[in-house]
Amino acid sequence: MPRAAQGEARGATKWAWYGLAVLLMTTLFAFVVRQMLSLVAPSLQTSLGFTDLQLGMLQGLGMAVFASVASYPMGWLADRFGRRLLLALGVACWSLATALFAFQDSFGGLFAATIGIAIGEAGLAPIVFALIPDLFPERQRNTANFIFYGGSLLGAGLGMALGGAMLQWLAGAHMLPGWLADIDSWRLAMMLIALPGPIFFLLVLTMPLGHHSGGAGSPTAAGETGPRDFIPYATVHWRTLACIFGSIFAMAVAMTSGLMWFPLALPRAFGIDPATVGVGLGTAITIATLAGVLLAPLALRLRRGDADLDPVKVAAIFVALTPLPAALLPFTTSAFQAYAIAAVQGALGIAASSLMPGVLQNLAPPHLRSRVLALLGIVNALALAVSPLAIGWISGLIAGSRGMLYAITIVSLPALIASAVLITFAPGPYASTLRAIRPALSKDPA
Repeated sequence: MPRAAQGEARGATKWAWYGLAVLLMTTLFAFVVRQMLSLVAPSLQTSLGFTDLQLGMLQGLGMAVFASVASYPMGWLADRFGRRLLLALGVACWSLATALFAFQDSFGGLFAATIGIAIGEAGLAPIVFALIPDLFPERQRNTANFIFYGGSLLGAGLGMALGGAMLQWLAGAHMLPGWLADIDSWRLAMMLIALPGPIFFLLVLTMPLGHHSGGAGSPTAAGETGPRDFIPYATVHWRTLACIFGSIFAMAVAMTSGLMWFPLALPRAFGIDPATVGVGLGTAITIATLAGVLLAPLALRLRRGDADLDPVKVAAIFVALTPLPAALLPFTTSAFQAYAIAAVQGALGIAASSLMPGVLQNLAPPHLRSRVLALLGIVNALALAVSPLAIGWISGLIAGSRGMLYAITIVSLPALIASAVLITFAPGPYASTLRAIRPALSKDPA
């Protein structure tokens, strides 16, 4: 390769990593906003007299439902008008809604602001994962996916920590100007976290993009062969989508069951202080995150077979192993054993899940990529709705202190087995989908 071309390639790579850094920082910003809604809940109850039901509606109905509803339209708009533009507009939307949240005194006003935050953040994950192929060539794409996925998982905890530290600082700050001293700390916190919004808006809007996969999501980026709309594409490739998204849904049901109910199940089963569960479970999740994100690329490196099918096949191996620790949960005799099971099961699940963005990027033509990836958020939202209801209902039917542990197993074990079965059947349809869309990809402008 001529020196000029080599220099140009190195420059493009540097800009790609800069773009990934912008996407990671933007995601962390979103996590701080999202976690702050949970952290200010006690203050809302104190200053505005909200009930538990109202707080639940703000955090559950306002965020989860509207985020899932808005996810696909945001993906559709991103595919048609440019992913970078839609992500920047999403940043502007959730930043403005966060600022407006600070000035509300009624439940209706806060609920409307929460909906604005949810709509702004709805396109975050699908648009970011759709942008990564526009930034990186295929040989670097998995590395970028792993970095972003791992950073996102760790960012959720970091967002909680940053938000909590900000609230603590505001509660103890005695050097605020007089005109700020009488304002509730939760209002100041929401105003402060809205301030970086214009900076991230500009960073995203001016982020350089490569042309490794048909450009930046513009409607002209796709080739002329293959279905150009989502419904015809989904009709042709429904087996692939059913296997992949069915497996993701079942895995999310299982993972959500333990994460949400362990803080209640373990004190009942082992008589421990509920406050200690957060430390133990948080440690287990951190270990699982680090192990899972490292296991996936290591397994791909060791396999080195078919670059297209290896991610699906490796994910199938990890998913097939997850029922083993889940089956041991009813037999635990201490909280430590439960944490160990959560760590092992979580590491295997995260290893499999970290491979899914790359799989989804490959199975979708560039002009449909944001819409296909938007299904990921919808599927996870449905799992979040199904799992708590199922475990709560089953737990009510089982007497005894260990009833909830049994309920978690009853829900999660069949879900993990179903996930393993579906992902095992995925390689065949997935390979057919790749063969069908590759002519379209080959005609995209380089």
